[in-house]
Amino acid sequence: MVRHSTWIMLVVFVILIGSAWLFQRYQSDKTDFATTTTPTPTLTNIYDLIGRQVNVVIILDSNGEKIEFNRISESEQWSIANIPLDQMDSFQIESNFAQLFSIKVQETLTHTPPLDAIGLVIPAYTIGLKTVDGESIITYVGSLTPIGRGYYVRVDSGPIVIVDNVVLDEVINMFVNPPLIVTPTPKITTAVTILPTETIIQKTPTP
Repeated sequence: MVRHSTWIMLVVFVILIGSAWLFQRYQSDKTDFATTTTPTPTLTNIYDLIGRQVNVVIILDSNGEKIEFNRISESEQWSIANIPLDQMDSFQIESNFAQLFSIKVQETLTHTPPLDAIGLVIPAYTIGLKTVDGESIITYVGSLTPIGRGYYVRVDSGPIVIVDNVVLDEVINMFVNPPLIVTPTPKITTAVTILPTETIIQKTPTP
């Protein structure tokens, strides 16, 4: 007859074997999941400007109207054609262009849709960049995506990509509203003429 203590040891032994098997199964599933998980793709820039400087940016709309920005070589500040330098917000221009030059590709379209459906037959805006070494880069800006979080864009004859709309909106806004320094309107003060106060001298009557 098997002793009671022997049955207890047998049950404990079976439990240990089961626990070890479950642990190995968990580790195996964890490893399989790690190897099959798709890594997050690294976003790339739409421009290859490493080691190169852009010194001219021209923005045109679909009607042919344009605004031209030029980098002043001596001060590295940006200027706007036909606008006095002291009236421009060069810091704002530099900030917007720094974001434009490093803008990332959110998605590259593997199947090109009809260009008229995404606003690239007659682009709403065209952005031309010219580098110091004389290279010209043309960016065609199409329509917003259906969810309104990006623009369809094509650089030169490259693939159609989607980029963040926030950055492009800031750049395009400089075409609509050039970044000028707001000069405060001087206050007009009204001169007030103070009339001399009439003094009344009361004489004490002589007794």
